[in-house]
Amino acid sequence: MRKLALLLTVLGALAASVLAQETKAPRYVLKFDPAAGDVVPLDRDDKGVEGIYFKVRFSLTLESGAAVEKLEGDYKLILREDDKIVKIVDVVPTPVVTQAITTVGLAIDTSGSMNKHRRMEQARLAAEAFLKKLPAKSDCGLLLFDHETRTMPDKTPCVIEPTKDRQKLLSMIHQVEPRGGTAYIDAGIDAIRLIRTVRGRDHAVVLMTDGLDLNSKRTIDDLIREAKKDGAIDVRVYTVGIGEPGKFEKVNSVLVLDHSGSMKPPANDVDTISKIEALHQAAHRYVDSMSTAGRVSLIPFSTTVGKPRPYLEEPFLEKKDAGVLKKSISKLEPRGETALFDATFDAICLLETDNSQGRRAVVAMTDGYDNSSRRRVEEVIERAKDAKIPLYLLGFGRDGEIDAKTMRRMADETAGKFYHAKSKDDLINIFESLSIELHDDGIDEISLKRIATETGGQFFPVKDANKLKVILEEVGKTIQRETFESTFIIRSYNQRRDAKTRNVTLSLTQGGEYTFDEKTGLYTQVQGGKELETRSTRQIQRGLVIAEMNHVMYLVLLVGIGALIALPGLLRRVAPA
Repeated sequence: MRKLALLLTVLGALAASVLAQETKAPRYVLKFDPAAGDVVPLDRDDKGVEGIYFKVRFSLTLESGAAVEKLEGDYKLILREDDKIVKIVDVVPTPVVTQAITTVGLAIDTSGSMNKHRRMEQARLAAEAFLKKLPAKSDCGLLLFDHETRTMPDKTPCVIEPTKDRQKLLSMIHQVEPRGGTAYIDAGIDAIRLIRTVRGRDHAVVLMTDGLDLNSKRTIDDLIREAKKDGAIDVRVYTVGIGEPGKFEKVNSVLVLDHSGSMKPPANDVDTISKIEALHQAAHRYVDSMSTAGRVSLIPFSTTVGKPRPYLEEPFLEKKDAGVLKKSISKLEPRGETALFDATFDAICLLETDNSQGRRAVVAMTDGYDNSSRRRVEEVIERAKDAKIPLYLLGFGRDGEIDAKTMRRMADETAGKFYHAKSKDDLINIFESLSIELHDDGIDEISLKRIATETGGQFFPVKDANKLKVILEEVGKTIQRETFESTFIIRSYNQRRDAKTRNVTLSLTQGGEYTFDEKTGLYTQVQGGKELETRSTRQIQRGLVIAEMNHVMYLVLLVGIGALIALPGLLRRVAPA
Protein backbone atom coordinates (compact mmCIF):
# COMPACT_ATOMS: atom_id res chain seq x y z
CA MET A 1 0.00 0.00 0.00
CA ARG A 2 2.87 2.35 0.87
CA LYS A 3 4.56 1.51 -2.42
CA LEU A 4 1.32 2.31 -4.27
CA ALA A 5 1.01 5.62 -2.45
CA LEU A 6 4.64 6.45 -3.25
CA LEU A 7 4.10 5.57 -6.90
CA LEU A 8 1.00 7.76 -7.06
CA THR A 9 2.93 10.62 -5.47
CA VAL A 10 5.74 10.32 -8.02
CA LEU A 11 3.29 10.12 -10.92
CA GLY A 12 1.45 13.14 -9.56
CA ALA A 13 4.67 15.11 -9.35
CA LEU A 14 5.59 14.15 -12.91
CA ALA A 15 2.14 15.10 -14.17
CA ALA A 16 2.33 18.45 -12.38
CA SER A 17 5.76 19.07 -13.91
CA VAL A 18 4.51 18.26 -17.42
CA LEU A 19 1.40 20.41 -16.89
CA ALA A 20 3.55 23.28 -15.65
CA GLN A 21 5.70 23.04 -18.78
CA GLU A 22 2.68 22.93 -21.06
CA THR A 23 1.02 25.90 -19.33
CA LYS A 24 4.21 27.96 -19.14
CA ALA A 25 3.39 31.51 -20.13
CA PRO A 26 4.65 32.38 -23.59
CA ARG A 27 7.35 35.01 -23.94
CA TYR A 28 6.31 37.95 -26.06
CA VAL A 29 8.89 39.99 -27.95
CA LEU A 30 8.35 43.70 -28.43
CA LYS A 31 9.14 45.00 -31.92
CA PHE A 32 9.77 48.73 -31.73
CA ASP A 33 12.32 50.45 -33.96
CA PRO A 34 12.19 54.25 -33.99
CA ALA A 35 14.72 54.37 -36.83
CA ALA A 36 12.26 52.40 -38.99
CA GLY A 37 9.45 54.90 -38.46
CA ASP A 38 7.91 53.52 -35.27
CA VAL A 39 8.10 57.00 -33.68
CA VAL A 40 7.03 59.98 -35.79
CA PRO A 41 6.83 63.57 -34.46
CA LEU A 42 3.60 65.44 -35.32
CA ASP A 43 2.39 69.04 -35.12
CA ARG A 44 -1.25 68.12 -34.43
CA ASP A 45 -3.21 65.10 -33.22
CA ASP A 46 -5.68 62.98 -35.18
CA LYS A 47 -8.46 65.52 -34.41
CA GLY A 48 -6.48 68.47 -35.75
CA VAL A 49 -5.56 69.98 -32.38
CA GLU A 50 -2.21 71.73 -32.68
CA GLY A 51 0.66 70.94 -30.35
CA ILE A 52 3.66 68.62 -30.06
CA TYR A 53 2.68 64.97 -30.48
CA PHE A 54 4.28 61.62 -31.24
CA LYS A 55 2.78 58.85 -33.32
CA VAL A 56 3.98 55.54 -31.88
CA ARG A 57 3.70 52.10 -33.48
CA PHE A 58 4.67 48.72 -32.03
CA SER A 59 4.09 45.03 -32.69
CA LEU A 60 4.51 41.80 -30.77
CA THR A 61 5.71 38.34 -31.77
CA LEU A 62 6.41 35.19 -29.81
CA GLU A 63 10.01 34.37 -28.88
CA SER A 64 9.95 31.64 -31.55
CA GLY A 65 9.27 34.28 -34.19
CA ALA A 66 5.68 33.12 -34.69
CA ALA A 67 2.84 35.62 -34.97
CA VAL A 68 0.71 36.46 -31.92
CA GLU A 69 -2.99 35.69 -32.33
CA LYS A 70 -4.03 36.81 -28.84
CA LEU A 71 -2.36 37.81 -25.60
CA GLU A 72 -2.71 35.61 -22.55
CA GLY A 73 -2.52 37.71 -19.37
CA ASP A 74 -2.53 41.30 -18.15
CA TYR A 75 -0.03 43.17 -20.34
CA LYS A 76 0.62 46.89 -20.61
CA LEU A 77 2.75 49.07 -22.85
CA ILE A 78 4.44 51.83 -20.83
CA LEU A 79 5.61 54.77 -22.92
CA ARG A 80 8.06 57.21 -21.33
CA GLU A 81 9.24 60.57 -22.53
CA ASP A 82 12.41 61.67 -20.76
CA ASP A 83 11.77 58.98 -18.09
CA LYS A 84 8.27 60.36 -17.36
CA ILE A 85 5.33 58.01 -18.00
CA VAL A 86 3.14 59.76 -20.58
CA LYS A 87 1.04 56.85 -21.86
CA ILE A 88 -0.14 53.44 -20.67
CA VAL A 89 -1.70 51.15 -23.25
CA ASP A 90 -3.63 48.09 -22.15
CA VAL A 91 -2.79 45.49 -24.83
CA VAL A 92 -5.30 42.85 -23.75
CA PRO A 93 -8.01 44.04 -26.19
CA THR A 94 -7.81 42.78 -29.76
CA PRO A 95 -5.15 44.81 -31.58
CA VAL A 96 -5.01 45.85 -35.21
CA VAL A 97 -3.73 42.88 -37.24
CA THR A 98 -1.82 43.90 -40.34
CA GLN A 99 0.26 42.29 -43.07
CA ALA A 100 3.90 42.69 -42.08
CA ILE A 101 6.25 44.14 -44.68
CA THR A 102 9.10 41.65 -44.76
CA THR A 103 12.68 42.31 -45.83
CA VAL A 104 13.86 39.10 -47.50
CA GLY A 105 17.31 37.71 -48.19
CA LEU A 106 17.64 35.13 -50.97
CA ALA A 107 20.75 32.91 -50.65
CA ILE A 108 21.15 30.51 -53.59
CA ASP A 109 23.61 27.62 -53.88
CA THR A 110 25.56 27.82 -57.16
CA SER A 111 27.97 24.93 -56.45
CA GLY A 112 29.05 22.45 -59.13
CA SER A 113 26.42 19.89 -58.12
CA MET A 114 23.70 22.36 -59.19
CA ASN A 115 24.57 21.33 -62.77
CA LYS A 116 22.93 17.95 -62.13
CA HIS A 117 19.34 17.27 -63.20
CA ARG A 118 18.92 20.86 -64.49
CA ARG A 119 18.87 22.16 -60.90
CA MET A 120 20.41 25.54 -61.67
CA GLU A 121 18.01 26.08 -64.55
CA GLN A 122 15.07 25.26 -62.29
CA ALA A 123 16.51 27.46 -59.51
CA ARG A 124 16.52 30.45 -61.86
CA LEU A 125 12.88 29.87 -62.83
CA ALA A 126 11.92 29.37 -59.18
CA ALA A 127 13.68 32.58 -58.10
CA GLU A 128 11.79 34.51 -60.77
CA ALA A 129 8.46 33.10 -59.57
CA PHE A 130 9.39 33.83 -55.95
CA LEU A 131 10.24 37.46 -56.66
CA LYS A 132 6.99 37.97 -58.59
CA LYS A 133 4.97 36.73 -55.60
CA LEU A 134 6.86 38.95 -53.17
CA PRO A 135 4.86 42.09 -52.18
CA ALA A 136 5.97 45.19 -54.07
CA LYS A 137 6.77 46.98 -50.79
CA SER A 138 9.16 44.25 -49.65
CA ASP A 139 12.88 44.70 -50.19
CA CYS A 140 14.90 41.67 -51.26
CA GLY A 141 18.64 41.10 -51.01
CA LEU A 142 20.64 38.44 -52.87
CA LEU A 143 23.71 36.34 -52.10
CA LEU A 144 25.03 33.63 -54.46
CA PHE A 145 27.47 31.12 -53.01
CA ASP A 146 29.43 27.93 -53.54
CA HIS A 147 32.32 27.22 -51.12
CA GLU A 148 32.50 30.99 -50.71
CA THR A 149 30.55 34.06 -51.81
CA ARG A 150 30.56 33.98 -55.62
CA THR A 151 32.18 36.75 -57.63
CA MET A 152 31.69 38.08 -61.14
CA PRO A 153 34.54 37.95 -63.71
CA ASP A 154 35.64 41.41 -62.54
CA LYS A 155 35.85 40.03 -58.95
CA THR A 156 32.71 41.93 -57.84
CA PRO A 157 30.95 39.86 -55.11
CA CYS A 158 27.64 38.34 -56.17
CA VAL A 159 25.83 40.20 -53.42
CA ILE A 160 23.03 42.74 -53.83
CA GLU A 161 21.82 44.75 -50.85
CA PRO A 162 18.04 44.76 -50.23
CA THR A 163 16.25 46.46 -53.10
CA LYS A 164 12.85 46.60 -54.78
CA ASP A 165 14.52 46.25 -58.22
CA ARG A 166 13.59 42.64 -59.03
CA GLN A 167 15.23 42.76 -62.47
CA LYS A 168 18.60 43.61 -60.94
CA LEU A 169 18.38 40.49 -58.77
CA LEU A 170 17.33 38.22 -61.65
CA SER A 171 20.07 39.54 -63.90
CA MET A 172 22.76 38.40 -61.47
CA ILE A 173 21.10 35.02 -60.89
CA HIS A 174 21.06 34.35 -64.65
CA GLN A 175 24.72 35.33 -65.15
CA VAL A 176 26.36 32.92 -62.70
CA GLU A 177 27.20 29.34 -63.72
CA PRO A 178 27.60 26.50 -61.20
CA ARG A 179 31.04 25.57 -59.88
CA GLY A 180 32.80 24.81 -56.61
CA GLY A 181 31.73 23.31 -53.31
CA THR A 182 29.11 24.22 -50.73
CA ALA A 183 29.20 26.53 -47.70
CA TYR A 184 25.55 27.30 -46.94
CA ILE A 185 26.09 27.99 -43.23
CA ASP A 186 28.50 30.83 -43.96
CA ALA A 187 26.13 32.05 -46.68
CA GLY A 188 23.15 32.00 -44.30
CA ILE A 189 25.00 34.10 -41.71
CA ASP A 190 26.10 36.59 -44.36
CA ALA A 191 22.54 36.81 -45.74
CA ILE A 192 21.16 37.57 -42.26
CA ARG A 193 23.67 40.39 -41.84
CA LEU A 194 22.89 41.65 -45.33
CA ILE A 195 19.17 42.20 -44.74
CA ARG A 196 19.72 43.75 -41.32
CA THR A 197 20.96 46.82 -43.20
CA VAL A 198 17.24 47.58 -43.71
CA ARG A 199 15.77 48.61 -40.37
CA GLY A 200 12.36 47.13 -39.65
CA ARG A 201 10.41 44.65 -37.60
CA ASP A 202 10.23 41.64 -39.91
CA HIS A 203 13.13 39.86 -41.64
CA ALA A 204 13.38 36.48 -43.36
CA VAL A 205 16.09 34.58 -45.25
CA VAL A 206 15.40 31.90 -47.86
CA LEU A 207 18.40 29.54 -48.03
CA MET A 208 18.42 27.16 -51.02
CA THR A 209 21.00 24.34 -51.35
CA ASP A 210 21.39 20.92 -52.95
CA GLY A 211 24.21 19.39 -50.91
CA LEU A 212 26.14 18.88 -47.73
CA ASP A 213 27.97 21.85 -46.27
CA LEU A 214 31.58 20.87 -46.88
CA ASN A 215 33.29 24.23 -46.62
CA SER A 216 31.79 26.58 -44.01
CA LYS A 217 34.14 28.03 -41.43
CA ARG A 218 31.27 28.78 -39.04
CA THR A 219 28.75 26.44 -37.40
CA ILE A 220 24.99 25.96 -37.30
CA ASP A 221 25.03 27.30 -33.74
CA ASP A 222 26.69 30.46 -35.06
CA LEU A 223 23.93 30.84 -37.65
CA ILE A 224 21.15 30.37 -35.10
CA ARG A 225 22.76 32.91 -32.75
CA GLU A 226 23.05 35.36 -35.64
CA ALA A 227 19.32 34.99 -36.38
CA LYS A 228 18.48 36.00 -32.81
CA LYS A 229 18.60 39.40 -31.21
CA ASP A 230 18.42 39.90 -27.45
CA GLY A 231 17.68 36.18 -27.10
CA ALA A 232 14.62 36.20 -29.37
CA ILE A 233 14.31 35.42 -33.06
CA ASP A 234 14.90 38.47 -35.20
CA VAL A 235 15.39 36.81 -38.63
CA ARG A 236 13.43 33.74 -39.69
CA VAL A 237 15.35 31.32 -41.92
CA TYR A 238 13.49 29.16 -44.44
CA THR A 239 15.60 26.31 -45.82
CA VAL A 240 15.04 24.60 -49.18
CA GLY A 241 16.83 21.27 -49.73
CA ILE A 242 17.06 20.09 -53.34
CA GLY A 243 17.59 16.36 -53.92
CA GLU A 244 17.50 13.16 -51.91
CA PRO A 245 18.50 12.99 -48.24
CA GLY A 246 22.18 12.14 -47.79
CA LYS A 247 23.27 8.69 -46.62
CA PHE A 248 26.43 10.04 -44.96
CA GLU A 249 28.39 7.03 -46.17
CA LYS A 250 32.09 7.01 -45.28
CA VAL A 251 34.40 7.68 -48.24
CA ASN A 252 37.99 6.40 -48.27
CA SER A 253 40.22 7.76 -51.04
CA VAL A 254 43.91 7.92 -51.94
CA LEU A 255 45.49 10.84 -53.79
CA VAL A 256 48.21 9.53 -56.11
CA LEU A 257 50.15 12.63 -57.20
CA ASP A 258 52.89 12.97 -59.80
CA HIS A 259 55.79 15.25 -58.82
CA SER A 260 58.20 14.21 -61.60
CA GLY A 261 60.62 16.69 -63.18
CA SER A 262 58.20 17.48 -66.03
CA MET A 263 55.98 19.26 -63.49
CA LYS A 264 58.35 22.28 -63.43
CA PRO A 265 56.95 24.28 -66.41
CA PRO A 266 53.38 25.64 -66.77
CA ALA A 267 50.72 23.45 -68.38
CA ASN A 268 50.30 25.83 -71.35
CA ASP A 269 51.37 29.19 -72.75
CA VAL A 270 48.73 31.08 -70.73
CA ASP A 271 49.25 29.76 -67.20
CA THR A 272 51.65 31.83 -65.12
CA ILE A 273 52.51 29.15 -62.54
CA SER A 274 54.18 25.76 -62.82
CA LYS A 275 52.26 22.51 -63.01
CA ILE A 276 53.46 21.50 -59.54
CA GLU A 277 52.08 24.74 -58.05
CA ALA A 278 48.80 24.15 -59.88
CA LEU A 279 48.72 20.62 -58.42
CA HIS A 280 49.21 22.01 -54.91
CA GLN A 281 46.19 24.32 -55.33
CA ALA A 282 44.02 21.66 -56.99
CA ALA A 283 44.75 18.96 -54.39
CA HIS A 284 44.02 21.48 -51.63
CA ARG A 285 40.59 22.07 -53.18
CA TYR A 286 39.98 18.30 -53.17
CA VAL A 287 40.69 18.22 -49.43
CA ASP A 288 38.58 21.31 -48.73
CA SER A 289 35.62 19.77 -50.57
CA MET A 290 35.65 16.55 -48.53
CA SER A 291 32.83 15.82 -46.12
CA THR A 292 33.35 15.01 -42.45
CA ALA A 293 32.73 11.39 -43.45
CA GLY A 294 35.75 11.47 -45.76
CA ARG A 295 39.17 9.88 -45.14
CA VAL A 296 42.08 10.41 -47.47
CA SER A 297 45.68 9.26 -47.86
CA LEU A 298 48.57 10.56 -49.95
CA ILE A 299 50.94 8.60 -52.22
CA PRO A 300 53.31 10.86 -54.16
CA PHE A 301 55.46 9.44 -56.95
CA SER A 302 58.18 10.24 -59.45
CA THR A 303 60.85 7.64 -60.33
CA THR A 304 59.88 5.74 -57.20
CA VAL A 305 56.71 5.60 -55.14
CA GLY A 306 56.47 7.38 -51.82
CA LYS A 307 54.50 6.06 -48.85
CA PRO A 308 51.90 7.91 -46.77
CA ARG A 309 54.66 8.13 -44.14
CA PRO A 310 56.74 10.29 -43.64
CA TYR A 311 54.28 12.64 -45.40
CA LEU A 312 51.45 11.80 -42.97
CA GLU A 313 51.49 10.70 -39.34
CA GLU A 314 48.70 8.21 -40.05
CA PRO A 315 47.93 6.37 -43.33
CA PHE A 316 44.51 8.07 -43.55
CA LEU A 317 43.46 11.51 -42.32
CA GLU A 318 40.00 13.03 -41.85
CA LYS A 319 38.59 16.47 -42.70
CA LYS A 320 39.64 17.80 -39.30
CA ASP A 321 43.26 17.06 -40.26
CA ALA A 322 43.00 18.97 -43.54
CA GLY A 323 45.75 21.40 -42.52
CA VAL A 324 48.30 18.60 -42.05
CA LEU A 325 47.39 17.00 -45.36
CA LYS A 326 47.56 20.27 -47.32
CA LYS A 327 50.93 21.08 -45.77
CA SER A 328 52.26 17.69 -46.92
CA ILE A 329 50.95 18.28 -50.46
CA SER A 330 52.65 21.68 -50.59
CA LYS A 331 56.02 20.05 -49.86
CA LEU A 332 56.02 18.08 -53.13
CA GLU A 333 58.75 19.27 -55.51
CA PRO A 334 59.36 18.26 -59.15
CA ARG A 335 62.12 15.72 -59.76
CA GLY A 336 62.71 12.32 -61.40
CA GLU A 337 60.70 10.21 -63.83
CA THR A 338 57.13 8.77 -63.78
CA ALA A 339 55.98 5.54 -62.07
CA LEU A 340 52.19 5.90 -62.40
CA PHE A 341 51.33 2.18 -62.51
CA ASP A 342 53.39 1.27 -59.40
CA ALA A 343 51.90 4.19 -57.43
CA THR A 344 48.33 3.34 -58.43
CA PHE A 345 48.87 -0.33 -57.55
CA ASP A 346 50.19 0.61 -54.10
CA ALA A 347 47.16 2.87 -53.54
CA ILE A 348 44.80 -0.05 -54.27
CA CYS A 349 46.71 -2.23 -51.81
CA LEU A 350 46.57 0.50 -49.15
CA LEU A 351 42.77 0.68 -49.42
CA GLU A 352 42.50 -3.12 -49.25
CA THR A 353 44.65 -3.45 -46.13
CA ASP A 354 42.83 -0.55 -44.44
CA ASN A 355 39.64 -2.60 -44.65
CA SER A 356 37.39 0.32 -43.65
CA GLN A 357 33.67 0.39 -44.33
CA GLY A 358 32.25 2.69 -46.98
CA ARG A 359 33.10 3.74 -50.51
CA ARG A 360 36.68 3.49 -51.82
CA ALA A 361 38.41 5.27 -54.68
CA VAL A 362 41.86 6.03 -56.10
CA VAL A 363 42.45 9.49 -57.60
CA ALA A 364 45.66 9.50 -59.68
CA MET A 365 47.16 12.49 -61.52
CA THR A 366 50.08 12.57 -63.94
CA ASP A 367 51.41 14.90 -66.61
CA GLY A 368 53.13 12.29 -68.79
CA TYR A 369 53.75 8.68 -69.79
CA ASP A 370 54.73 5.96 -67.35
CA ASN A 371 58.45 5.24 -67.84
CA SER A 372 59.62 3.82 -64.50
CA SER A 373 57.08 1.26 -63.21
CA ARG A 374 57.76 -2.41 -62.62
CA ARG A 375 54.05 -3.19 -62.77
CA ARG A 376 52.18 -3.51 -66.05
CA VAL A 377 48.92 -1.67 -66.61
CA GLU A 378 47.07 -5.02 -66.84
CA GLU A 379 48.16 -5.89 -63.28
CA VAL A 380 46.84 -2.57 -61.96
CA ILE A 381 43.49 -2.97 -63.69
CA GLU A 382 43.06 -6.56 -62.53
CA ARG A 383 43.90 -5.69 -58.91
CA ALA A 384 41.43 -2.79 -58.91
CA LYS A 385 38.65 -4.90 -60.43
CA ASP A 386 39.17 -7.68 -57.88
CA ALA A 387 39.02 -5.16 -55.04
CA LYS A 388 36.06 -3.31 -56.63
CA ILE A 389 37.93 0.00 -56.36
CA PRO A 390 37.27 2.55 -59.15
CA LEU A 391 40.23 4.44 -60.58
CA TYR A 392 39.90 8.12 -61.41
CA LEU A 393 42.73 9.20 -63.75
CA LEU A 394 43.63 12.85 -64.34
CA GLY A 395 45.94 13.80 -67.19
CA PHE A 396 47.47 17.28 -66.91
CA GLY A 397 49.06 19.09 -69.84
CA ARG A 398 48.97 19.51 -73.61
CA ASP A 399 47.57 16.99 -76.08
CA GLY A 400 50.22 14.42 -76.88
CA GLU A 401 52.10 14.92 -73.61
CA ILE A 402 49.89 12.52 -71.64
CA ASP A 403 49.03 8.86 -72.22
CA ALA A 404 45.30 9.54 -72.54
CA LYS A 405 44.54 6.17 -74.16
CA THR A 406 46.01 4.12 -71.29
CA MET A 407 44.52 6.30 -68.55
CA ARG A 408 41.07 6.15 -70.15
CA ARG A 409 41.37 2.35 -70.30
CA MET A 410 42.28 2.16 -66.59
CA ALA A 411 39.27 4.28 -65.69
CA ASP A 412 36.74 2.60 -67.98
CA GLU A 413 37.63 -0.97 -66.96
CA THR A 414 37.35 -0.18 -63.22
CA ALA A 415 34.10 1.87 -63.32
CA GLY A 416 36.00 5.09 -62.74
CA LYS A 417 36.47 8.19 -64.95
CA PHE A 418 39.20 9.82 -67.02
CA TYR A 419 39.75 13.59 -67.11
CA HIS A 420 42.07 15.76 -69.18
CA ALA A 421 43.05 19.12 -67.65
CA LYS A 422 44.77 21.46 -70.09
CA SER A 423 45.21 24.38 -67.68
CA LYS A 424 45.58 25.26 -64.02
CA ASP A 425 41.89 26.24 -63.78
CA ASP A 426 40.84 22.96 -65.43
CA LEU A 427 42.83 20.96 -62.90
CA ILE A 428 41.42 22.84 -59.90
CA ASN A 429 37.83 22.46 -61.18
CA ILE A 430 38.30 18.73 -61.85
CA PHE A 431 39.78 17.99 -58.42
CA GLU A 432 37.04 20.02 -56.76
CA SER A 433 34.19 18.48 -58.78
CA LEU A 434 35.53 14.96 -58.24
CA SER A 435 35.75 15.47 -54.48
CA ILE A 436 32.18 16.76 -54.44
CA GLU A 437 30.99 13.82 -56.53
CA LEU A 438 32.64 11.32 -54.19
CA HIS A 439 31.69 12.94 -50.88
CA ASP A 440 28.41 14.79 -51.46
CA ASP A 441 25.71 12.12 -51.60
CA GLY A 442 22.63 14.24 -50.85
CA ILE A 443 21.26 16.98 -48.62
CA ASP A 444 21.68 17.15 -44.86
CA GLU A 445 18.00 17.21 -43.90
CA ILE A 446 18.73 17.11 -40.17
CA SER A 447 20.83 20.29 -40.29
CA LEU A 448 18.46 22.13 -42.63
CA LYS A 449 15.47 21.26 -40.44
CA ARG A 450 17.29 22.40 -37.32
CA ILE A 451 18.22 25.75 -38.84
CA ALA A 452 14.61 26.36 -39.88
CA THR A 453 13.00 25.15 -36.65
CA GLU A 454 15.27 27.07 -34.28
CA THR A 455 14.93 30.34 -36.20
CA GLY A 456 11.14 30.31 -36.58
CA GLY A 457 11.24 29.35 -40.27
CA GLN A 458 10.32 26.17 -42.12
CA PHE A 459 12.13 23.43 -44.05
CA PHE A 460 10.98 22.61 -47.60
CA PRO A 461 12.33 19.37 -49.17
CA VAL A 462 12.42 19.30 -52.99
CA LYS A 463 13.37 15.85 -54.28
CA ASP A 464 12.45 16.70 -57.87
CA ALA A 465 14.08 19.88 -59.19
CA ASN A 466 11.18 20.33 -61.63
CA LYS A 467 8.96 21.10 -58.63
CA LEU A 468 11.27 23.78 -57.29
CA LYS A 469 9.24 26.63 -58.81
CA VAL A 470 6.04 25.50 -57.09
CA ILE A 471 7.82 25.04 -53.77
CA LEU A 472 9.46 28.45 -53.87
CA GLU A 473 6.11 30.08 -54.61
CA GLU A 474 4.84 28.35 -51.46
CA VAL A 475 7.83 29.67 -49.52
CA GLY A 476 6.97 33.17 -50.72
CA LYS A 477 3.44 32.84 -49.33
CA THR A 478 4.63 31.36 -46.04
CA ILE A 479 7.08 34.12 -45.15
CA GLN A 480 4.37 36.76 -45.51
CA ARG A 481 2.57 36.81 -42.20
CA GLU A 482 0.21 38.90 -40.16
CA THR A 483 1.56 40.72 -37.15
CA PHE A 484 -0.01 41.85 -33.85
CA GLU A 485 0.33 45.64 -34.28
CA SER A 486 -1.04 48.78 -32.66
CA THR A 487 -0.60 52.51 -33.34
CA PHE A 488 -1.46 55.47 -31.08
CA ILE A 489 -0.79 59.21 -30.81
CA ILE A 490 0.41 60.82 -27.58
CA ARG A 491 0.72 64.43 -26.54
CA SER A 492 4.16 65.47 -25.36
CA TYR A 493 4.26 66.62 -21.73
CA ASN A 494 6.73 69.30 -22.85
CA GLN A 495 4.88 71.65 -25.21
CA ARG A 496 7.69 74.20 -25.40
CA ARG A 497 9.14 74.55 -28.87
CA ASP A 498 12.66 74.79 -27.54
CA ALA A 499 14.31 72.20 -29.83
CA LYS A 500 15.44 70.15 -26.83
CA THR A 501 15.79 66.39 -27.31
CA ARG A 502 12.99 64.14 -26.09
CA ASN A 503 13.89 60.49 -25.47
CA VAL A 504 11.08 58.00 -26.11
CA THR A 505 11.13 54.56 -24.49
CA LEU A 506 8.59 51.75 -24.83
CA SER A 507 8.36 48.94 -22.25
CA LEU A 508 6.25 45.79 -22.15
CA THR A 509 5.13 44.97 -18.61
CA GLN A 510 2.89 42.43 -16.95
CA GLY A 511 0.60 43.67 -14.16
CA GLY A 512 1.20 46.77 -12.07
CA GLU A 513 -0.97 49.73 -10.98
CA TYR A 514 -0.68 53.39 -12.01
CA THR A 515 -2.42 56.67 -11.21
CA PHE A 516 -2.98 59.58 -13.60
CA ASP A 517 -2.48 63.25 -12.76
CA GLU A 518 -4.78 65.35 -14.98
CA LYS A 519 -2.89 68.52 -14.11
CA THR A 520 0.50 67.30 -15.40
CA GLY A 521 -0.82 64.68 -17.83
CA LEU A 522 1.62 62.12 -16.37
CA TYR A 523 1.24 58.69 -14.75
CA THR A 524 2.76 57.58 -11.46
CA GLN A 525 3.57 53.98 -10.66
CA VAL A 526 1.73 52.84 -7.51
CA GLN A 527 2.49 49.15 -7.58
CA GLY A 528 5.30 47.76 -9.71
CA GLY A 529 4.59 45.24 -12.45
CA LYS A 530 7.03 42.82 -14.05
CA GLU A 531 8.96 44.59 -16.80
CA LEU A 532 9.48 42.03 -19.57
CA GLU A 533 11.21 44.00 -22.25
CA THR A 534 12.23 47.55 -23.10
CA ARG A 535 12.93 49.09 -26.46
CA SER A 536 14.33 52.56 -26.72
CA THR A 537 14.87 55.34 -27.80
CA ARG A 538 15.05 57.98 -30.36
CA GLN A 539 16.16 61.50 -29.66
CA ILE A 540 13.51 63.73 -31.20
CA GLN A 541 13.68 67.50 -31.51
CA ARG A 542 10.65 69.71 -32.07
CA GLY A 543 10.17 73.47 -32.18
CA LEU A 544 12.12 76.53 -33.23
CA VAL A 545 15.71 77.03 -32.28
CA ILE A 546 16.06 80.19 -30.15
CA ALA A 547 19.54 81.42 -29.41
CA GLU A 548 20.24 81.94 -25.71
CA MET A 549 22.15 85.14 -24.84
CA ASN A 550 23.24 87.01 -21.75
CA HIS A 551 20.98 90.07 -21.02
CA VAL A 552 23.98 92.41 -21.39
CA MET A 553 24.42 91.17 -24.96
CA TYR A 554 20.75 91.94 -25.67
CA LEU A 555 21.26 95.52 -24.33
CA VAL A 556 24.34 96.05 -26.51
CA LEU A 557 22.47 94.73 -29.53
CA LEU A 558 19.54 97.09 -28.92
CA VAL A 559 21.85 100.10 -28.52
CA GLY A 560 23.52 99.16 -31.81
CA ILE A 561 20.22 98.92 -33.64
CA GLY A 562 19.12 102.32 -32.20
CA ALA A 563 22.35 103.92 -33.38
CA LEU A 564 21.84 102.59 -36.89
CA ILE A 565 18.31 104.04 -36.96
CA ALA A 566 19.50 107.48 -35.76
CA LEU A 567 22.53 107.59 -38.07
CA PRO A 568 20.77 109.03 -41.22
CA GLY A 569 19.32 112.00 -39.25
CA LEU A 570 22.68 112.82 -37.70
CA LEU A 571 24.33 112.77 -41.11
CA ARG A 572 21.77 115.25 -42.54
CA ARG A 573 22.41 117.68 -39.66
CA VAL A 574 26.17 117.76 -40.13
CA ALA A 575 26.06 117.91 -43.90
CA PRO A 576 26.96 121.39 -45.42
CA ALA A 577 24.03 123.42 -46.78
